[in-house]
Amino acid sequence: MWRAFTVSCFAIFSLSACGDEGGALTSSAPGDRAGAVASGSSSNTLIQSGQGNSGGVLASDGQAPVAGVEATMTYNADGRGSGARVDFHNGPMVGVSVQCDRAGGGATVHECATTNAQSAYLVNELSGVHSYTGAFAVNGYGAAQDQNGFVAIHSGPGASDPVRLPGAAVTYTGQFQSGASLVSGGNRFAGRASGSVVLDADFAAGQLSGQFNGTLRDDATGLTTGLNAGFRNAAVDPNARFFNTADTTFSYGGKQAWGELDGAFYGPNAEEAAGTFGFGNALGGMSGVLIGCSEYTGTNCIAPTPRF
Repeated sequence: MWRAFTVSCFAIFSLSACGDEGGALTSSAPGDRAGAVASGSSSNTLIQSGQGNSGGVLASDGQAPVAGVEATMTYNADGRGSGARVDFHNGPMVGVSVQCDRAGGGATVHECATTNAQSAYLVNELSGVHSYTGAFAVNGYGAAQDQNGFVAIHSGPGASDPVRLPGAAVTYTGQFQSGASLVSGGNRFAGRASGSVVLDADFAAGQLSGQFNGTLRDDATGLTTGLNAGFRNAAVDPNARFFNTADTTFSYGGKQAWGELDGAFYGPNAEEAAGTFGFGNALGGMSGVLIGCSEYTGTNCIAPTPRF
């Protein structure tokens, strides 16, 4: 079924079960990660299972985001465009499956079928020629079915050939989508954010930096505010994955931030970069998906309408 929920139904860092009235996004992460974290903080990563073709970031109810989500994404029987199934293999969502009959997007949130969870909704998504990124709000998972989470994944379903990384520096231009909250001009905004992302990859050095510039629309008032964020010195490994390390620094709303990043390069020659992220500071935070392309024209890479 389809419901015209607003994205505030799915709190980024403190989720509650989704209903028609929705919840509110928290303005900071819980605990000692609510403020700015000094450079050199280590990555918060789930224990790895070695399974799946997808990675991602999970923000569980009341917890700061954690990277290293492992999942398997497969298309439904009729292939791309008919929907997909995602099976999660590690962390608190192990054993959970989400199956969406078709893609959502825009202001409409698509409710998906679930296994070992009470409900799931496809909130954000972007797809390229070689890659897919999607964010799901999943409610009522865990042994007691009392956990709620916002999980974002990246994948290249159907791709089997290895990715050949360039030997030089490459710039990727693209888009991001997220749920977000931000204190701006003395007012708090909470809702859906989207905009442009530029990724600078130095494959020789094994490093990646990124800059986000977009607009956050408050769900309650409809007012908008500018949003900017970024990261520097994320790692790129020989397996075409990128992620944050102790040397990675983040910014959000012009201030130092904490963060988690999990992504990969897709296409025979790493034509696309697809990733997931969750970061913020005392001003707020955002969690979502991105895709960038090495030869971006606005029409040749990211699908004009979301698709699996």
